[in-house]
Formats: sequence, C-alpha cells, structure tokens
Amino acid sequence: MIAKDLKGTQTEKYLAKSYLVESTAYSRYIFFAKSAKKEGYHFFAKIFQDTAENEKQHAETFLEYLQEGPVITDPIEIDAGILSPTESNLLVAEHEEDIEGVQTYTEAAKVARDEGFAEIAVRFSIIAGVESHHKERFALMRQQIETGTVWKRDEPVKWQCMDCGYIFEGKEPPRKCPGCGHDFQNFMPLGELL
Repeated sequence: MIAKDLKGTQTEKYLAKSYLVESTAYSRYIFFAKSAKKEGYHFFAKIFQDTAENEKQHAETFLEYLQEGPVITDPIEIDAGILSPTESNLLVAEHEEDIEGVQTYTEAAKVARDEGFAEIAVRFSIIAGVESHHKERFALMRQQIETGTVWKRDEPVKWQCMDCGYIFEGKEPPRKCPGCGHDFQNFMPLGELL
C-alpha cells in the first residue's frame, strides 16, 4: 500500500497504538450494548453495536498498514467504564471518542504528513471525523437519558419499530407496536443519532 518503510517511525507507533485502542473500543461497545439492552435502551444498544463495527473496521485499517515484526508503543490508558448504567457508559464512550479518537488521530495525521505518509495521514483524518460523529452521538444519547427524552419529543417525529419496521408518527412511540406487539423500547426515532 505504501512505498516508504514505516519501521521505527512515529507513524508506525501511532498505527500500533490506534489498532489497540480501536480493538478495545470494539469490545467495550459490545459490552455497553448488552447493558443498554438490559436497561431497556434497545436502540441505544443497536447504536453501540453499530459503533463497535465501525471501531473494528478502524482497527483493521490500522493493522493493514503495520509491517511484520513487533512494534513498541507508549503505554496506553484505557477507561474500561462500567457495564451499567448506560448513562455512565455513554460518558466513558464520549470521552474515549474525543481523546483517543479525535485528538489522537488529528495529531497522528499531522505526524504522518510530516513523515511523508500522505495516504496514512488522510486515513487518520477521515477516522478522526468519524470519531467526532460518534462523540456527538453519544453526547446526544446521554442528554436524552438525563432529560427523560429518549422516547419523548416536543414535536411529532417518526418512530420505527426495530423488529417489524412499523412506522408511527407522534411525540412518543406507541406503548405496544401494533405490528408485532413489542414494547415501546423497541422503537427508534428515524433520522436521529445516525
């Protein structure tokens, strides 16, 4: 993929660290999804699962650039979070996306550019943008829990049942889906948090 040798560069260290951070984020979000589902936040669980898949792809992207042989990186600090409540998990996720994602990848992109790895710099920049979106989405999810607006809106919105696909318009989803009988927790607002 790249002609220049990465061995011993700061870019290589950023790639290795980023691979580890993204692999950890993948696992963390799978665990956070289980907690969210247990607490009745079914569409938050889906968002955690979808984000985990993004993180897994980021890890693979970074790993593909690494060449054979070990890479020694600086120690990394990871906030594992707790598995409940979801509101706390969202705060951990939001923080990790900002520090290990946006800030670190923005810095890594600059280093990669300075070291002559333009393609890698672009990848870091693009992934930093994705991580920024994740951070904003987690912040909105946490705000909705704090304000009691997970399933309540001031204006009517479209709610979709995640099981049967039924779409309902209103300030709140129906208590039970008329299409499949599942509870309101299986509804997600269309267009939000995507």
